[in-house]
Amino acid sequence: MKFFFQSLLIAALVFFTACNNPETSSEKSTVDTNTTDTIKDNSSMPDYDPALDPWNVEAPFAKKFGDTLGIKMFEVTLKPGDSVSMHRHPDHTLYVLQGGKLAITTEGGGRQILDLPTGAGFVNPTTTHSGKNIGTTTVRLLATDIYRPRAKNRE
Repeated sequence: MKFFFQSLLIAALVFFTACNNPETSSEKSTVDTNTTDTIKDNSSMPDYDPALDPWNVEAPFAKKFGDTLGIKMFEVTLKPGDSVSMHRHPDHTLYVLQGGKLAITTEGGGRQILDLPTGAGFVNPTTTHSGKNIGTTTVRLLATDIYRPRAKNRE
């Protein structure tokens, strides 16, 4: 099992490092002739707020594996009844190491009940939410938050 987990961790790091490779032809940068700023796209993620950083909010339930190259990888363990307050993930992935039932409440107040099967994986956009283990089993998740710079729309 240890070898499997180490292999998974290495594969994830290689995959996400590849995401930081130079742009492809469909992602051509444009340069403003008045500045030296490079703009890759006009989308933006919310400004970083340490008070909403998942690692800071989930620290009592988390074990950090890495924080390098704009990627934070950590394991979150929630026992039945455990909850984490509102926090913001940038683009991120989740892998369910040990399944269970979670209630997720988004920043806008929407609530979802998730039955997470062991072995499921998800790729998610930037999201702000809180969560609670409402099941009878411990839930373990491998989270990978991808902090990549995005230029703000400068119109």
